[in-house]
Amino acid sequence: MLYFANKEPSHYKNITLISCSTQFDPTQVSQVTAILAQHGYQISCQYLQQNVSDFGYVDTDQARANNLIKALLDPTVEVLWFYRGGGGALNLLPYLHRYKQQLLTIPEKVIVGFSDVTAIHGFLNNDLGWRSIHGVNANNHLEMNSANQQPLPDIAALIAEGVMYNNVLPLNALAQQTASVSGTLIGGNHTLVGATFGTHYQPDFEDKILILEDIGVTFRQLDRYLQQLLFLKECNVKAIIFGQYYSIDPTDEERIMYKAVLQQFAAQYDKPVYYFPFFGHGKYNQPFILGESITLQRNTDNDLLSNSGYCSLQQ
Repeated sequence: MLYFANKEPSHYKNITLISCSTQFDPTQVSQVTAILAQHGYQISCQYLQQNVSDFGYVDTDQARANNLIKALLDPTVEVLWFYRGGGGALNLLPYLHRYKQQLLTIPEKVIVGFSDVTAIHGFLNNDLGWRSIHGVNANNHLEMNSANQQPLPDIAALIAEGVMYNNVLPLNALAQQTASVSGTLIGGNHTLVGATFGTHYQPDFEDKILILEDIGVTFRQLDRYLQQLLFLKECNVKAIIFGQYYSIDPTDEERIMYKAVLQQFAAQYDKPVYYFPFFGHGKYNQPFILGESITLQRNTDNDLLSNSGYCSLQQ
């Protein structure tokens, strides 16, 4: 079981919406809050502020950082659910680091989000030692019957029960031969994680399992991203799990091409590599708990008819 700040799971019903990336449509906020309320959440929008900047962010870097830090330090805030992604969160890392010592003195809080929110996850996981939920942003629920078909997560149940997925595909011989591998889960959007490589904000990969996903990159661009991973001086992860890279409504050819690029990388990589295209910018974005231990287990059933070729994943 997973518990944040030693609280009981029933406490995770008070949600504070926040956005620190690309501007959002304020006319849709009431629809989002109504959907969340239908699932038993109590919603606060006190930190969902917007004064659109020249770059189309919800505000200037300084103002967005100040708003986020105030929300993190606010003792009345229990769960921060990011309204949307886009761009700009990476710019906030220097501001967050200035408040690192102060943030280390408070109990950890839950944040929920993905995509551009990866930058915030990285700071909380790597610098504060907090856990966080890699899952759909709040505004994704406007498209629950179309572009987003991921059920709205029950945060309390997720924290209490963890996650278990049984259809994780090993991509290289090392993954096929490894009976079990465990580590602390980090990562998220490939573009955001890659942007920290070689900088002060590059994560510590020691004893970590890295998840990566992306959208809007061609298969050639993906190949270049993966070459960068091969070229890194230090990336001693325990394993890598790749999510979805193809478009929301891909053709069979598109799915095959992106998987082929990942397989080519996996064949060259000296650590177990897995494929689970059910998280990321797709119709399904299965949640993970970043900063928490994860175990990948190979199916060792001797009965050939029972051996699916998949691995199980558990947190």
